[in-house]
Amino acid sequence: MPIGITEAVISVAIVLLVLYAFYKVMKILVYNTVAGLVILFLLNLTVFASRPIDITIAKVVFTAIAGVFGAALIAGLHYLSLFGV
Repeated sequence: MPIGITEAVISVAIVLLVLYAFYKVMKILVYNTVAGLVILFLLNLTVFASRPIDITIAKVVFTAIAGVFGAALIAGLHYLSLFGV
């Protein structure tokens, strides 16, 4: 059974709407990731200059996933000297 022009247009419209929604969500996540990583590195250079945070792959990945909250959590744990952070 061949697909009609109406079904094709509706299918393309649905795909475009899904891609647009994905773009909107990913844009926010990327901004949060970049902001978190910048905050982590700036805190390391300024606030924790005398006793810097060891930047490891695990901390970068955690900050990339959690964003600004992750950077704040790592900085807080480092300040309190908890969990070897």
